[in-house]
Amino acid sequence: MKEGEYKVAAAKQITLQERILQIDHIQARRFAKLSGAPMEIATEGIIRHLRACARMDVNPDASAVREIIDDALNGRRVFAETSNDLLAA
Repeated sequence: MKEGEYKVAAAKQITLQERILQIDHIQARRFAKLSGAPMEIATEGIIRHLRACARMDVNPDASAVREIIDDALNGRRVFAETSNDLLAA
């Protein structure tokens, strides 16, 4: 190994459905039944939740995933703004 090179563990990519299944099988079933706009809203919210958990180095919360799916079923996009959101606007 040369100077400045690092060995890293390779992670297998998984689908969002599989990731939700790792968090809570009930919510994974509910997510699988979504389609159309609710699916898009839930997908966006869950991905944001997973990124926030990764940034803070905490485990994703099943109750948060449940709330995101509930809100998506009711047509609500609920999430905290990030600096990236401000740049995209």
